Amino acid sequence: MSSVTETSGTERNYLHQLTSLRGVACLVVLFGHAIQVFRYSNPQRNAPQAAVHDIVTYAFNAEAAVVLFFVLSGCVLSLSLRKYAHMTGRVIGSFYIKRVFRIYPLLWFSIGLAIISMVIARGWVADGVFVGWLARNLQTPISIRNTIMSVAGVFTRYNGPMWSLRVELMYSVAFPFLFWLVRAPRFRLATLCVLAAIALLPVPHEVGTVFALSFGVGALIPLLPATLPPRHGLYALIALAVLLYDRYALAGLNLPERIPDMIETAAAFVLIRDLYASGRQYRVLLSRPVIAIGELSYGIYLLHLPIMLIVFSVGGHVLGTSALLSHPSLTQAGVGIVTVVLTTALAAMTYNVLELPLHNLGRRLGNAMLVTVSPARTISPRQGADTHVSRI
Repeated sequence: MSSVTETSGTERNYLHQLTSLRGVACLVVLFGHAIQVFRYSNPQRNAPQAAVHDIVTYAFNAEAAVVLFFVLSGCVLSLSLRKYAHMTGRVIGSFYIKRVFRIYPLLWFSIGLAIISMVIARGWVADGVFVGWLARNLQTPISIRNTIMSVAGVFTRYNGPMWSLRVELMYSVAFPFLFWLVRAPRFRLATLCVLAAIALLPVPHEVGTVFALSFGVGALIPLLPATLPPRHGLYALIALAVLLYDRYALAGLNLPERIPDMIETAAAFVLIRDLYASGRQYRVLLSRPVIAIGELSYGIYLLHLPIMLIVFSVGGHVLGTSALLSHPSLTQAGVGIVTVVLTTALAAMTYNVLELPLHNLGRRLGNAMLVTVSPARTISPRQGADTHVSRI
């Protein structure tokens, strides 16, 4: 069975690096949750120890990693549409079919696993162990109505990371129109200004309006000239530092969440734009293990929190929850590593048994709609590749 990624020539290394970047971001989210979602005891640290602790823990900026996912998604979806001269009904219909087959099958599997993890955590872990949003999620009634809404991708309380899937679905519906606006030079600046205004709207974060700009600038990346200023590599390095530590730097200012989200959107744009246009090849991003993690990143992202809850619940049942919470660094590392191993194994199974067959089916059905559609005549090799349909 063929891979989801169909590449050739100069495309392969570039797309492998994007895939690897998504995998690295996925692991940042996983370890970020191991650090953030449990109410650990707060050991006494002197100033240097506290500084080192903050530098290490803030590097796992799960929120920034999700923003990076959205910019990556906009970029790769733009690549998939860039080869068509016109956004016809057939092209848009094919796009939607491929997105449905890409997103939903594993989403449905994750709901079953999430329900199991909720039952185990409720039975084995006392109140007050989980942070507020996760505690609320775990107390959500398991009902037919909630399950149906979860299956539709609307209700996200069963599995916390599903909120970003809801955002992805929302912008997937709008993306062909968004891409059309961004591709037209006369509409581009106005479109980005409108997306920035939408991102600044004072609405609840989970609604996802703040990420309109993320998808917009991501869609713009393949459409810009492939020329970069001489010091763009330095700018990319600075952007990486911003992605990791902007929330650490802004922690005392009590800014609305949408402000760091927008800062991280700009940083992710600079980073991915450099990777796309510079032609740089980073050995670590081209290593087979990192590429493999990237290929499994959707499964790792969607399955890791239920598995982490099960791992923590079993560990607390055996060793005592108070013992786990009293040793934060050891527990974070242990829970994170065990979750990586188990989640990667499960994601590899679901990738080969569920994701890849159904995604390829969706590709065949979508491509069947395009038999009479001609691609754009003038496209660079990088712009014309049939790429991953990106997902966190």
